[in-house]
Amino acid sequence: MIECDRINTKGDERMKEIKLLSTGGTISCVKGEKGLVPAATEEQLRMMLEVIGNNSAQAQVLMSIDSTDISCEDIGEIGEAVNREILSGCGGIVITHGTDTMAYTAAILNKMLENCPVPVILTGSQHPFFEEGSDGKANLANAFAAALCGYLHGVHILFGDKIIRGGKAYKAYSQSDNAFISPDGEYSGFVRDGKIICKNIGEKGKYRFRRDFEDKVGLIKLTPMTAKEDISRAAELYRGIVIECYGLGGIPNRLLPAIKAAADRGIRFMAISQCLYEGVSMDIYEVGDNALSSGVIPGGKLTAEGALAEIMFMLKAIPV
Repeated sequence: MIECDRINTKGDERMKEIKLLSTGGTISCVKGEKGLVPAATEEQLRMMLEVIGNNSAQAQVLMSIDSTDISCEDIGEIGEAVNREILSGCGGIVITHGTDTMAYTAAILNKMLENCPVPVILTGSQHPFFEEGSDGKANLANAFAAALCGYLHGVHILFGDKIIRGGKAYKAYSQSDNAFISPDGEYSGFVRDGKIICKNIGEKGKYRFRRDFEDKVGLIKLTPMTAKEDISRAAELYRGIVIECYGLGGIPNRLLPAIKAAADRGIRFMAISQCLYEGVSMDIYEVGDNALSSGVIPGGKLTAEGALAEIMFMLKAIPV
């Protein structure tokens, strides 16, 4: 880990090298008649930047939505906006985003922006930015500091005291200011005592922007009630299916004929564990080995968000 000397970026001229993109989320929310509602505007972003002492960064509202409503099309638009900034020579991008689907967006962006040459930091908050005591102020300031530290490249989530690579993040807490964890224990860095402490993460290879992902993918969580008909119906809807298996990757034998029939038609299945930690290892038990023989791909320690992103891009390399 490398320790950046400071986190206070007030008055730092380098702030103008970083672009702020807003998608809405709690950090932009105001109170409405039925509860909190996103209200992102260019003026609101300017005021946020003033609060954290940044009067030079450029800011843009891409959309103003509750992240519950985000779609693959929206995520594609976010990726295209980031790509434009990279090609224009921007030194880094901070994206404000709602927490509920932030891990999904980060995982997909991580695949879209292959060998990303600049830091792309997603952040947000559990409380509206202008609410007293909001975590949004610290998260936004820290996201800029991380983007400026010079050691991070690629897509990351900065939230609370953690920095997590896109595709490795999981929202574990619905209300805590430290909402995100990395189940495999891999972190890009941390916020400690007013400093950014991070790995030196540089991208290898030529930058490539990929918009060619398959959005006809789905997720099935196994239960004792899951029937082979559930698999067959899902295979009619999706080209790729992530299965949250039991333990090390166990899939009931009763489901395997339906899985194999769909796999033989070109449907791709990826197995991840319902357990939060340690992932799948499908060659230990017979039920796991049977699943492998039926065409299921092991997803290792991938989160659901990471596995969905993986299969979304994998499918585009496979003809329909």
